[in-house]
Amino acid sequence: MTNKKLIMFRGRQVSADWPKSIKDAQLVTSYRIKGLDVPRHKYEDAGQPCPDCAVIEGEFHVPGCDVERCPVCGRQSISCDCPDEEDGS
Repeated sequence: MTNKKLIMFRGRQVSADWPKSIKDAQLVTSYRIKGLDVPRHKYEDAGQPCPDCAVIEGEFHVPGCDVERCPVCGRQSISCDCPDEEDGS
């Protein structure tokens, strides 16, 4: 078992590399769904960071976040039936 360094970030205890994960997530502005590049939705909740990935209002969720909604069907992105296509396949 490895011990990851934890830090306080936006009022939550997270791994020390989590702020970089949030920064990297801002570069993923769309998902490839059913052959189309579909723009992602930014987090909207005045004053409260996302309870799962700690992004704040106006930021994109970290991919894989439980709270992120699918830009096609509106359901939970990680468990909806809208297939994401991988590059080159």
